[in-house]
Amino acid sequence: MRKKIIAIEDFIDKEKSVLKSKTQRLTFPLSEEDKNIIILMKEILFALDGVGLAAPQIDINKNIAVIYIPETASLLRNNAKIYPMHTLINAEYEPVEAQGKYSDFEACYSVKTICGQVPRYNAIKVKYQNEEGVEISTIETGFYARVIQHEIDHLNGVLITDVLTPDCLQGTFEEMAKLRRESLTEEKKILFDKLIKQKNLTQKE
Repeated sequence: MRKKIIAIEDFIDKEKSVLKSKTQRLTFPLSEEDKNIIILMKEILFALDGVGLAAPQIDINKNIAVIYIPETASLLRNNAKIYPMHTLINAEYEPVEAQGKYSDFEACYSVKTICGQVPRYNAIKVKYQNEEGVEISTIETGFYARVIQHEIDHLNGVLITDVLTPDCLQGTFEEMAKLRRESLTEEKKILFDKLIKQKNLTQKE
């Protein structure tokens, strides 16, 4: 099974693309096909050095997401912790409204033309099943909660272009990368430059 990441800009009728569709829930035990999809998604995300990937991004209409927050990502954000590679199946979340929202830089592998400071909830109640079908319910905060919201949005056919409002800071990846770099300390700028170079090389491959 060979798959590559698809982008919304590749579709003439964007509303009919898998990226704009609500995904199908999985049943347990997982089929061999579903297990192979998860293995492939993990391989792709690891090669990209994180942070999240949802099945629709590889043109598969199933409620599967994988998340991996490596040390490099955690070093660039004050509210990020390292998370090993793990799978969220049949995932859903609801906001903890009392804790409000905040905006931070986000890009998406499946949106080529725009990124920006996306508003997300500070805290969420998330519920999903792991690969064994065990249901997990937790309250998450910080960068991990942001990643979960981004990936579950994908599972519901929602992209960052749907979340960005006219008053959000937004632009091309190059424009936003420059602004984000300017906000970092000198030490973090060096790491940021290395990561950008690495991601550019990976995408060319």
